[in-house]
Amino acid sequence: MQQIQPQQAKPLQQGELRTVVWQNGKSSTESPPETLQEVLHDPHALIWLDIQGYYGPQQALLRNVFELAPITLQTMDEEKERAKFTEQENYFYLIVHGMSFDRQTDEADTPKLDIVFGKNFIITSHHASLPWLDSLFEKTQVKNADEHLMSRGMPFLLYALFDALVDSYFPVLDDIDDIIDELEDVTVNSTSNDVQVRIFRIKRSLAQMRRVISPQVEVANALAGRTGKFIPAKAEPYFADVHDHLLRAFEVLDSYRDLMSGMLDVYLTTVSNRLNVVMKQLTIIATIFMPITFITGVFGQNFGHLPQVERDNGYLFWIVLAFMGLITLLQIWYFKKRGWL
Repeated sequence: MQQIQPQQAKPLQQGELRTVVWQNGKSSTESPPETLQEVLHDPHALIWLDIQGYYGPQQALLRNVFELAPITLQTMDEEKERAKFTEQENYFYLIVHGMSFDRQTDEADTPKLDIVFGKNFIITSHHASLPWLDSLFEKTQVKNADEHLMSRGMPFLLYALFDALVDSYFPVLDDIDDIIDELEDVTVNSTSNDVQVRIFRIKRSLAQMRRVISPQVEVANALAGRTGKFIPAKAEPYFADVHDHLLRAFEVLDSYRDLMSGMLDVYLTTVSNRLNVVMKQLTIIATIFMPITFITGVFGQNFGHLPQVERDNGYLFWIVLAFMGLITLLQIWYFKKRGWL
């Protein structure tokens, strides 16, 4: 599969329309909308209509020329829709999603892509710019009829669309894989709260991507099985291949999610171990000072007569001080022998 470098999706101007028509062995991007009705009646022609941004200005074209149902137009207007596959009288309607990941903010974006396809037309509609789709659209400008993307008909153009969509996932997954490798090294060496925050951000992004890909596996599986009148048997292996790639992307996301959960456990264990080390050090310090504090406390009692003080010939202070030092050295030796230091 050809990998397309991931780019962050950008909002587009409303109603930006791109059209390419394949007819009589030639492609044209200058076909006026009013001529598309006539082109649709040619069984050997193929139309790709791409709407970037809000489809409102093209609503009459979609309703009157391509005969899209009101429920389809209404769903195309929704930005938050689950991937699905529906059948109408003369076309099929797909909702799929792209994928991008911002390495600066660790935020994922899953822009929606509406695909409507009939016997000799494909309509794509999206509110955000999709670099992989732009790259695919540029390939339709090739003049050589033998190599043209649309020369093999609607099923293979639809396959090229779906395949390019799935291919665009893998550079994103590679970026996340690099970030996970970096986090694995940081997690065992740092107890900063920033590490924990980043782990949670990436887990949230992975969950969002997984929610998007999961229903698309079902959609890819339905493409080959429920579109017999538009997609011939010879094209079904191509869609099965896309389904396999999509399933692999889903499994990679699942493995990343498990890695992040394990990484969070490692981080919490690291924090707990660091806390235990600090508590051990503080406990050792307190234990060392305990007998010394007891001795100084005894000599510091406020009594009128203390025999060991009244009979002191000047050496008692130094004897007690040496005794406290000896006790400290014996404690340190014992702690090291037990492996506590």
